[in-house]
Amino acid sequence: MKKNVFIFLLIFISLSLYSKSRELWDLHFQVNVTAVTGIPNISGAETDGEYFYICSSLVNQVAKLDLTGNLIEAFHISNLPFALRDLTTDGTYFYSGSGSASTIVQLDFDTHTIVGDITTPMAVDGLAYDPGEDAFWITNWQSQMLMLIDRNGTVLNQMVFTDGANGLTHQTDPEGNDYLWIYSGIYTGGDGIVTQYSLPGLVPTGLTHNVTTDFPETHSGGLLFSNEIIPGIEILGGIAKGTTCYLFGYEIGTCGAAPGPPTDFILTADPGGAYEVLISWTNPEVDINGNPLTNLDEIRLYRDGVLIYTEPWPEIGEECTYNDIGISGEIQYMACSYNCFGGSSVSGEVWVGPDVPAAVTNFFGQQIGNTLEIELTWENPMTGLHGGPFLDPVIGYILGDNMGSFIDIPYFTTLYSIIVPGTGIYCYTITPYNIIGDGGTATSNDIVVEITYADFVLNPEIELSNFPNPFNPSTTIEFNLPQSFETAKIEIFNIKGQRVKTFSNLQITQSSNHQITWNGTDENHKSVSSGIYFYQLKVDDKIVKTRKMMLIK
Repeated sequence: MKKNVFIFLLIFISLSLYSKSRELWDLHFQVNVTAVTGIPNISGAETDGEYFYICSSLVNQVAKLDLTGNLIEAFHISNLPFALRDLTTDGTYFYSGSGSASTIVQLDFDTHTIVGDITTPMAVDGLAYDPGEDAFWITNWQSQMLMLIDRNGTVLNQMVFTDGANGLTHQTDPEGNDYLWIYSGIYTGGDGIVTQYSLPGLVPTGLTHNVTTDFPETHSGGLLFSNEIIPGIEILGGIAKGTTCYLFGYEIGTCGAAPGPPTDFILTADPGGAYEVLISWTNPEVDINGNPLTNLDEIRLYRDGVLIYTEPWPEIGEECTYNDIGISGEIQYMACSYNCFGGSSVSGEVWVGPDVPAAVTNFFGQQIGNTLEIELTWENPMTGLHGGPFLDPVIGYILGDNMGSFIDIPYFTTLYSIIVPGTGIYCYTITPYNIIGDGGTATSNDIVVEITYADFVLNPEIELSNFPNPFNPSTTIEFNLPQSFETAKIEIFNIKGQRVKTFSNLQITQSSNHQITWNGTDENHKSVSSGIYFYQLKVDDKIVKTRKMMLIK
């Protein structure tokens, strides 16, 4: 997969990034906003998930920073009657109080203007928007009161809070539970402590942290909460106020889910038989729960379980391709998507390079006349077994029977005959092959082999036997018949039904015993291998009896 990757190295002396070990109270970022912005007495901070906004309680000035702590711009709010304190947002507008006037101002940071205001029961230092109530939590460190007011300023809930606070923020966790965070400690040299309270009862959860231990000589400023600054992590951030002010961000939890698998996963082998395959997919856009995906850390591609490609900077919803070369045969590929919550995958198989033959068709067998010969016929394949290019012709077949025997037919044909050892039901499998390998297997019909014997066959006086049995190296085959015939012969077959020896033109006389000796050789006087053999007596081209014997070496 060809992609252009640009890497920029940015160094800021005011920004320090901490190791993301995914622990409670990990400090994921701290920014010396006094140095970055030059704004004095910074009091509030908020984020819309793309930028940070900070403000001053001393001057009419707001600074916009990117999420790595770089100053984008600083601006004034038109007709602002007072300097700002803690900031909050309802997702559309930002809000702040003055600390001295009983007013919350509604701010548009795109136009740098005031678009509305809310009259409040008291001056506002700490401020947090509660989306479930569409209302605002407010506090004033001097009044020692905490209130929930609606957009008309009507008090919906209140409690005494004696610790004095400058910062509030609202949190909804992944399970849907609502909390209010309070940042107390209003004097430099004291403790700036963040504490979590469950809503609506404002009951302490026991989750608390002393920010001053990380930022000495500071006290409480504004607070913010976001699960968008670092994907998959809930961040509690705010301003540690002092002679030097810091924007900080602590981990307080995780959110989100593992990504869904890549989609549109397509494996395309080269149609001309080249040893390569084009793999294409679309990076996931949703997590495993079907919700919009916000965090995708890595895409990995595996071939037959072995990692062959890693994309460390994947984009959500991006269409991707990768060309794998130098491989052949049936290959399994798997594309995996990962983030901090886990991963998921999609897989598929494809045949790469020239294919083996598909199975033969119309594979049919039948008995030839009143004999033990079976004729097998079939039609050869014109396509590859796995859908790949069928470039190399069939050069032979593996033929198997229902007795577990196999023979090789090392040439191209559509017809093969075989002698079976006796009557019965026979069935065959055939597998064509080419220089690439074995192809598909076809199974024949059941073939019933029956022999119509002469009338004398039913005569119990007919005898056929051999001695010794088993034998090595030779055996005597003995038979007698109750009458004379023009011709008689003994045929010997191996277990595959192949005729290996014939004793013909035997002279038969009535009521006499006849013997022949077989020395374990074929028609070419070559010794045959150990195993089971069948011998058959035929008279006047009719089968009389068949017996079994064993050669042991």
